[in-house]
Amino acid sequence: MKTPEASERRRRLWRLWRLAEQQVGRMQRAEAMCPGSLYLLRRRCGKPTCRCRQGELHATWVVTRSEAGRSRLYRVPQAERAAVRRLTGAYRQWQRSRAALVKAMRELLRELDALAETRMQPWPARAKAQRPAGGKEAADGPARH
Repeated sequence: MKTPEASERRRRLWRLWRLAEQQVGRMQRAEAMCPGSLYLLRRRCGKPTCRCRQGELHATWVVTRSEAGRSRLYRVPQAERAAVRRLTGAYRQWQRSRAALVKAMRELLRELDALAETRMQPWPARAKAQRPAGGKEAADGPARH
């Protein structure tokens, strides 16, 4: 059935499909990656005479990530910091692309369902059947099993 509403739905479907293709393309080209977040951790050591007691905290670069439901910290040596920053950044970009793909696919399915609804035809027609005078079903009434 061709209606302006159905045409608009089809246009939205194709736009969402192209968006999903772009996200999949980005994800396929993804470089090496490492889950987690790299950041500078500052903390006190606990020694009573240490400089950290005066507010000058100890700084360590770490990667934090969840493993088996628990948050884990890994110290990152200075020599590896640039590589780890690139790897964790690539992972964040991949996660963003994945989230955008999931959102596009949800919208795509919603549009497909709405398009299907516009094409639905009720069958059989739900007209009230007239019962014959004897109280029995008409010859073309509901089938009995």
